[in-house]
Amino acid sequence: MLHPPENSRIEGKGKRLNLKLFLRPEQSTAERSRLRKCLKKATLTHQLTGSSIPSIISPEIRCEAIQFLDIELTDLRHRDFAAKLIQPLLKEHAVLRLHDAQGGFALSYALKRLSKNDPGSIVISHAYTTAIHPPGAGLPQLHHTALLNRTSKHDHYMEAMVKSYLLDHPRIFLGAGALLGRKFWHHAPSVLSLFDQLQNLLSLKAQKDRAKSNAAKATLNTSIKAAIEKIRMKYEV
Repeated sequence: MLHPPENSRIEGKGKRLNLKLFLRPEQSTAERSRLRKCLKKATLTHQLTGSSIPSIISPEIRCEAIQFLDIELTDLRHRDFAAKLIQPLLKEHAVLRLHDAQGGFALSYALKRLSKNDPGSIVISHAYTTAIHPPGAGLPQLHHTALLNRTSKHDHYMEAMVKSYLLDHPRIFLGAGALLGRKFWHHAPSVLSLFDQLQNLLSLKAQKDRAKSNAAKATLNTSIKAAIEKIRMKYEV
């Protein structure tokens, strides 16, 4: 998600965060050492609150804000590692804009629910960190104003995450790009189901690439065709 509304901007140039906040005792010594070396700067730039997009508070989900953090890394090859350690420390749904000194960037998302064992803790149910985008990449489909789902902040955030996945995998099957223009984005269960199905399809393709026997490749090819057809039928592409 890019270009959040101006009224969500943190005053000035944002709130600079102490990097020690991300170094926790539950992390391994190796993780803390690597994170300390790859993290250069972290700033809370925007916080989307208010009622223009409703919050959601339920026994399973609590999403009253979407936070936007600008995180500078020494190298974007650390982006998945950094996102995996930072996202669980943020109770609110957060968009991490991970970038390097040259301006290349990636986006990190994590759908969060309340822990069943400890309602004060969160559990990440789905997460995605994008490919690296070049400096100045516009990605208009991810602009706040271009997102369709205004049912809740949670669903708005989910739409951005799944569209980011699609933009990273435009050739996952022929015609996949047409999904971006369909109307199902207003329906959160359909959006989440699509994310699961696309990830499954990508996994099947990876398994096929690694398969050594023709028999295994043929079996996986049948599964891939079935997965694509299921998506085509459900989402009319």
